[in-house]
Order: sequence, then structure tokens, then C-alpha cells
Amino acid sequence: MAVNVLFLLLVWVCSQAEGQEAILHASNGPTVREYCLLYNSTWSNISDRLSAAVSYPLRSLVSSQLCVRGQQGSLEGQAVVVMRGGCDFSQKALVAQDLGASVLLIASVDNLVIPSANDSELRKVKIPLALVRHRDVLDALQVFPQGMEVRLYAPPVPPFDASIIIMLLIAVFTVTTGGIWSGAAEKLKQAAGPVYDSTDGRSDGSELSLYSPLKVLLFVAMMCVMLVLMYFFYRWLVYVIIVIFCLASASALYNCLDSLMTALGCSTLSVSCRERSVSVRALLLAAVCITLSVIWGVYRNDDRWIWILQDLLGIAFCLNFLKTISLSNFKICVILLSLLLVYDVFFKIIFKVMGQPALLYLVPCTLLTSAVLACVRKEFRLFWSGSRTCQVRGFL
Repeated sequence: MAVNVLFLLLVWVCSQAEGQEAILHASNGPTVREYCLLYNSTWSNISDRLSAAVSYPLRSLVSSQLCVRGQQGSLEGQAVVVMRGGCDFSQKALVAQDLGASVLLIASVDNLVIPSANDSELRKVKIPLALVRHRDVLDALQVFPQGMEVRLYAPPVPPFDASIIIMLLIAVFTVTTGGIWSGAAEKLKQAAGPVYDSTDGRSDGSELSLYSPLKVLLFVAMMCVMLVLMYFFYRWLVYVIIVIFCLASASALYNCLDSLMTALGCSTLSVSCRERSVSVRALLLAAVCITLSVIWGVYRNDDRWIWILQDLLGIAFCLNFLKTISLSNFKICVILLSLLLVYDVFFKIIFKVMGQPALLYLVPCTLLTSAVLACVRKEFRLFWSGSRTCQVRGFL
């Protein structure tokens, strides 16, 4: 009980927000766009409701950094957007304030940061200041070539985000269902007889079995190579990854639905044609899965509804992955997860990504929990070396 309470407490703490995010609401007639902002809540006073936010015409000065007064002219009653760099945030704000601007937006090509300044400069700035992505500014200028009205507002963030519970339930459901499916498939294979087993622990053609340290090393090396290639050639390889995901998710969704319908006792509706039997159910399932995958590929950037389909395809992909991948013994698990931990930490350092490596706690907790459980059951030696009847499945 105490462990459960501690876990929920950690989830609650991790869900807290700093309240430094805001929304830029741009409009011109019926056309509306909204973009993310970062601001300093102790520096800028921004309304918490769109209806209460003041509307300003936006003037684009993205060709200027606004570090000194130039030929900009009067900015009285306008929101102005300038480029980041050249001087401090406070200097830009003071120049914009002297020119009469009501709001200052700073377009950033790099990652957004919360603007800050020393106390003496902070007291001089009286207008709201926020950072916006440069690509969002370009998008807004393209959508509103005749100009736009902008409003800034920061919706209050609840102390606890209920969506975290939903994500947790989806993850638990996926892992649990994948483990049950994997175990059921293993039992069916063992019940079918020894013809499906091999002396070296290798699986049949429908599975991917990591049964040797060399194979594990090659598996991790391929991941590293792919990540490096994605880092340098993202513009082109991202479409390759999208195509691969569409194919893999369509195949995974087909396997999940086909297995579900078989478990429910649904007929295959086979049709014979020229001494060949064709399953109508298989054709219909394949058509549905391919269609859903293509729809995701076409509308993947539509944030309003496509996330539902992406979650569905992602769950199907993970379920099929858990059912397909098998590890021959605990030794292979230790080697694989240790390599993945080194891989995760190494690339975090090389690419200078903010935050801690995701596997820094997951790997020790997974390995220690499994080892303790095997010791309690007095099966650690068998668990470590494995056998034809003892397979470690779904650890990935």
C-alpha cells in the first residue's frame, strides 16, 4: 500500500507545471491560429483567459533584433515580433517600450527558454515579453499575409493532469496484454510438439529471438547507426521512418485483429477460386489496416484528431512487438539492457539533450526486480542460462 501511495505521489509531483507557458492567439476574420509561447510569470502579466486578453495588431520586424532604436518608427499600441540575439531580452523590451509597443515577441530559431534579467532591468520593463518559435512566426506570416490581430493568454494549469492517469492505464494495458498474448503463443507452440523447438533456443520464422551476445550487440549497433543517421540526415530519413512505421503498424494491427477474431471464434469466410482458397476475413482486415495506416500517414500533422489513430497504431505495434520479440535467457536481458543504458547516456551527452536519460532508472529497477524474483523462486540459475522450456519474453 505504501508503495502505491508513493508512486501516485511521484506521478503527482511530476505533473506539476511551472506556469511559464502561454498561447499566442492570431486571427484575421474567420481564420485563427494559435502558437506556443514561453514567458516569465514574474516579469510579464498575461491574462489567464482569451476573452479577457487585449487584442493588438502584430508588426513583424523579424529582419531586426531591435537592440537599438533605428528606422522602425512608432510602434504605439502594437505587438511587435523581432529576432532573438544581439543583446539581452531586457534591452529589446526597453527599446520596444520606448517606441510605444504594447507587447514584445522574440522569435527564436534555437530552443525556447524562459526570459530572465537582473532585478534592476526587470523593474524598468512594463510590457509583456514572450519567446515564440521562429518557424511559428513564419507560418503566421504565411497564413495572414494581410496582417493579423494577436492576443496573449496563459490558461491556468491544474495541479494534477488527469491525462497522466490515462497514459498510465494505456501503458499498463499494453504491457499486460502483450505479456499475456506472448505467453499464450508460447504455450500453444509448446503444446504443438517439439518440432517447433530448436536445440539452441532459436525461434521459428514468425519470431525475432535474441539468443546470443553477438546478435544483441548488432541489434544495439543498428540502433546507434540509425540514430546518428537521423541526426545528420533527418530531412530525408524522417520520411523513410514514416513509411516504415506505416508498414509495421499496419502489419501489427492486422496480427492483433486477426488473433482477436480467431480467439472470438469468428469465421474466416474462405472462398475457393481455381483450386485456391482466399480468406475474405483476411482481405477485409488487410484493407482496413492499410487504410488506417495510410490515413495516419496523410493526416499525421493534424493535431486535432490524428492522435487517436496514432495511439491505436502505436498500441498495436507494441503488442505485436511484445509478442514477436523473445529473449533466450536473463543473461541476454542483462547484456541488452546494459548496452541500451550506455547507449542512452552516451547520446544524451553527445547531443547535449536536456533531462536525464530515460533508462537510468528503468534498467536497474527492471534487472534487480527480475533477479530478486528469480532468487525468491529459487530459479535464478535456470533464469540466467535459460532452456528450451524457459524463455524470457517481452522484456523489451
